[in-house]
Amino acid sequence: MKVVISIIISLLSCLSLSAQSATEYFNVGNPIKYCGTKYSLVWSAQPQENYFVQEYLPKGETLEHYNQMFTVSVIFWDRTPLEAVQAKIAELEVRKKSDPITKYMVAENNGDYILEFLVSDSSNGKMNTVEVDVHYYRQMTINSKKASVLCFYSGRAYGDDILPFIQSIPEKRNAWYEGMSNLKLNPKFPKK
Repeated sequence: MKVVISIIISLLSCLSLSAQSATEYFNVGNPIKYCGTKYSLVWSAQPQENYFVQEYLPKGETLEHYNQMFTVSVIFWDRTPLEAVQAKIAELEVRKKSDPITKYMVAENNGDYILEFLVSDSSNGKMNTVEVDVHYYRQMTINSKKASVLCFYSGRAYGDDILPFIQSIPEKRNAWYEGMSNLKLNPKFPKK
């Protein structure tokens, strides 16, 4: 039993340490200010050689149970923002089969695209979490290479907060879209 407890404590320590020491693969500012809230870097990954993700949370929030999160990802390839949006929509169409709350809207802004979508998580017939994501897709050239940059805001509600959260989405939508359009983050990678 003591061995199991020691292993669990070690794993929790590693998780806590990794959250505190996220690698900044690229610079977009830290904190990022979006719609009046400051988001600080808490997690990052390089899932593939050409793909980088950084997640930011407001003070006091955790990755395990957050209400708001901001993410910036960069992938070096020739794919257009429209192709990326179409791929995400295909995922959402599949999700609709098991998550009836799933819905989405797309807006175009001078060749950039905003995709807003709503998804949920349920168990035993009860909705546990609802999440709205606002994705902003841009194509850029970074260090002389073509890249897709995805900035996105994620808002979540749990339990009894779900219905008021869903009802508040329409009044927040314009601020989210305007905030994304005006943010214009420009990821800067160290030159090699």
